[in-house]
Amino acid sequence: MGAIRKARRAPTEHGSGPSSPTDEAGTAWVVDAYREYFKYVWALLGRLGVPEASLEDVTQEVFLVLHRRRAEFRQDSSVRTWLHGIALHTARRHRAKLDRRKLKDHAIEPGLPPPTPEAEVGQRRALQRLDQLLAELGDEQREVFVLAEIAELPAPEIAELLGVKLNTVYSRLRLARNHLRRTLDSLSAAHEGATHGAA
Repeated sequence: MGAIRKARRAPTEHGSGPSSPTDEAGTAWVVDAYREYFKYVWALLGRLGVPEASLEDVTQEVFLVLHRRRAEFRQDSSVRTWLHGIALHTARRHRAKLDRRKLKDHAIEPGLPPPTPEAEVGQRRALQRLDQLLAELGDEQREVFVLAEIAELPAPEIAELLGVKLNTVYSRLRLARNHLRRTLDSLSAAHEGATHGAA
């Protein structure tokens, strides 16, 4: 939130004086969006492949982009829909940056997750398992699956966000679902085999 507040106090291109009432009104809805959707965008970015250690910075970046581009916002659209597009492109840039760093450094040591209360352990493990499954998908299938199954966007809206044909969205979603279903079936079969073997 500090980054948004700092942006509100920054001088405008036309001078260093205070913002006009119109500017203040235009910024207020961005602050409201930050308060309402910060946790949602954080979770969405995580499912789109942004590592946990980078989530806070990348989430802040999404809202800074929203602030910079606030004049482009169309009133016939929803803030949440606009945030989906910004989050998608921001996650892509971050993944590309990580890929370049991996090529340069050959390996990136994963950060240790912070300790969590016992009540949160199950939820954290479930999210880690979900992220492991999603990581097995290609970026194109992962984006469609996350937008459809987690963000619960309709296929036409996903097609518009990604700039692809509607049939492409359905195809990628079907492939992603089939892959995840096969993976889960294999894990279930392996677990049952281990259980019977130990009996």
